[in-house]
Order: sequence, then C-alpha cells, then structure tokens
Amino acid sequence: MVPKYVRGPISNVFTAWNADKQFDEQGQRNLLDFLAQSGCISAYFVRSGMGQMYAFSFDEVKRIAALACDHLRNVGPVIVGCAGEWDRNYDKRPDPKVFLAQSIELGQYAADQGAAGVVYTMPEAIVPTDGKTYADVLVEYFEAINNAVKLPIFLYQPPKTKPEYCVTMDTAARLADMPNVMGIKISTDDVRYTLNICCAIAGKDFAFIAGSETSFLANLYAGATACIGQGCTINPAIICAVQDRFDAGDRQGAIAAQRSVNMLCEESESPVAFLKRYATEKGFPVPLEHREMASPAYEPPRPLTDAHYAAFKRILEAEMAKYA
Repeated sequence: MVPKYVRGPISNVFTAWNADKQFDEQGQRNLLDFLAQSGCISAYFVRSGMGQMYAFSFDEVKRIAALACDHLRNVGPVIVGCAGEWDRNYDKRPDPKVFLAQSIELGQYAADQGAAGVVYTMPEAIVPTDGKTYADVLVEYFEAINNAVKLPIFLYQPPKTKPEYCVTMDTAARLADMPNVMGIKISTDDVRYTLNICCAIAGKDFAFIAGSETSFLANLYAGATACIGQGCTINPAIICAVQDRFDAGDRQGAIAAQRSVNMLCEESESPVAFLKRYATEKGFPVPLEHREMASPAYEPPRPLTDAHYAAFKRILEAEMAKYA
C-alpha cells in the first residue's frame, strides 16, 4: 500500500557542506529543524537531487541517512536516496555489480536506521550487455532492489536523464507491479508525457509524484498525489494550498496557488543558496557552501548576490503571507 505521506510537498532536503566541502552534521540538523517548523512537509527526502545526490560518497550516504532518521524520528518520515556511488560521469561508469551491491546495502542500511522509504534513480550507471535492452536494465535493477530492500521503494527520473533510460508506459506498468515499488518521481514539465505515465499506472497500488512543482496542478488532474521540487522545501505551504484547493474543488483557488508557486520559481535564481542563507538569518545556521564535482555533468550554481537575496526574500515572504 502506498504510504500516507505520499501527499503534498515532500521536501527535497538540501545538503549542508562546510568550508572544507565536507558533510556538515550540525548544519544539516539545523536545516532539518528549520524545515520542520513549517508544519507543512509530508516527508523529508535526503540525498535528493537538489541536495547534490551525485556528490555523495558511499559512507556519506550512510551518515546523512543515520543523522536524518535519528533527528526526525518523532517529527516526520524520512526517505533516503540510496543509489550506488556515482558522480554521473558517463565516461566513467562504476562496475555494475558494485553499483547494484551498494544500492542494496544502502537501502538495507536506511531500513535499519528507521527510514520510511528509499529512492533510486534510473540506473544510468549500468550499460546493457549480452543482448539486453535498456528496458531490461531498468527492470532487472529494480527487481533486485525490490527483492532485497523491505521498505517502500520510490523511483526517480532526474532532469536530463538519457532518453534510453526514461520510463515508457510499458516499463512504468511493469515496475508498478513490483510489490515494494510504491511510486515514481519524474522531473519534467512535459504534461503529455506524465499523463501517459499516469494512465499506464492507473488502478495500480503505485503513486505518481510530480517532479516539477510548476506543473503540480496539471499533474493532480492526471492522477499525481504528491510533489517533490524546490518549492516543497522553500514554500511548502503554497504547495499544500494547490492540493488542498484542488481536492476541495476550488479550481480558481488552486490556479492562484499554482501561479504563486510558478512565480517563485521564475524569480529564484539560486534556491539552494538562498534557503541556506535564509535559514541562517532565521536562527538556524547552515553553511553556505556548495560541493564542486569533477564530473562533466556538474553545473555550478549561479552566485547569490545580496541584491537578489533581498529581492527574493521580499517576494517569498509576501507570497507566503497569503497562505499563513
């Protein structure tokens, strides 16, 4: 059964790095405390995409899983990104057996720590061999995880996933039939595509999670039940308002809330840096660092200027006040 927390904003928790670009445990606790005070977040996704999931070492995944599960034990559900270690360098893929073994071990470790669920990206680290297709790679990888990890498993198709690894209606339906696989997040604004996927999984015990908050309302009409995007961490109350108004049949209210969500995305140039600085200003100190990566897939964030910080803060607080 799909867990009850798969509704509304699931926070893609950002990651605290210190000045030496190492994982900062106290900064991470402070950030979690800042997020929790909103009272609007349904679950906390650590080692998320915006939390620089490809920058983590194997041991650091365990550290953030243990920290978050312990710190939020009586606060809210934690779901952990558990794919094996890889920096998304397509020219230097890991050994596929090692990658799968790590993915399983991390999922089992998260379960031991008390996680409520685990998240796995499409296995772009694995290349088909022996006449297998890319669909075979997806199905075999997730079947192995389904058989070994006894937690709700969520699939994640990140932005810029190579087309051959993207789920189709057929593969989505096959994956949805795996007993522990409970849902998928797809990061796209292509509503035609997401509607097709929602049609493929309709009637199954499987959730569709909107991976772009700017299309959350459209995806609710298609059958989505939750959302993971920057707004779920920065302005979760407005994400809640989109869904609550939709559920109540308040079409115009839902559209207005969705427009607030979209406008905040349009105005935010550096959301991770902004939130770390904003949390610090509010009494929850979080280092403002970002971990650089050697992978050609790495794109450094845009710098956050004082002027932009002040301007976006005014806009955010004005919008949030409408939904207090």
